[in-house]
Amino acid sequence: MSRRGKSLLLLALVALLVNLPVAHSTWTSWRVDRHGVDVTAEVTDTEELAGGDGYLVEFQMPAEVDPDEELWVAQVDEATYDEAMARERVDVRVLRDQPSAYTVSGQITSRVGLVIMGLVDSLLLVGALLLWRGRGGRGGHALVLAADGDVERCRPGALLERQGDGHYVVAGEVVAIEADRLVLDVDGREVTVLLEGHHNPVGHQQPARVTGHLVG
Repeated sequence: MSRRGKSLLLLALVALLVNLPVAHSTWTSWRVDRHGVDVTAEVTDTEELAGGDGYLVEFQMPAEVDPDEELWVAQVDEATYDEAMARERVDVRVLRDQPSAYTVSGQITSRVGLVIMGLVDSLLLVGALLLWRGRGGRGGHALVLAADGDVERCRPGALLERQGDGHYVVAGEVVAIEADRLVLDVDGREVTVLLEGHHNPVGHQQPARVTGHLVG
């Protein structure tokens, strides 16, 4: 795989890590709405957040839904908070086989995570476009060279050097091989080498070096 391909794969993995929690939360909410059951939970504690940032309700669901009778917390609006304090009860929709998947009537969901995810996704998209269009490294269009001699094995590393006679010495990782050509990844830039009958002993993803002249 070329350096550009590896960079694009890394960006894709980062995007997956950023979006996975939100995707999982959305999927869980959909399951609760579609397959959940409505129960009345006992309020065990309430709290008004400092600075008017909202209200928290702590509650315990019925044993038939949550045999462990764990304590759960949700951020709710003021009306739900006042009602929870007065009734010492709160309405909850929950999955029977997964008590951690629930929504509370009047629950408030923060959009901060969605905003951050959108910003990160935008930056990742810009980075992917720059990699795809700029081909990384030295930038510019891909080069096509006609080989002046056999392809040689060499140490790992990138080289694209123009000689005084108008020819180039190029070295990089082999990312594609065909009967009459090969493609090198030279520091993120693709260089196609037309073999012109010359021998290529270098395999895929191995470093190669060759001298050639520019085609076109």
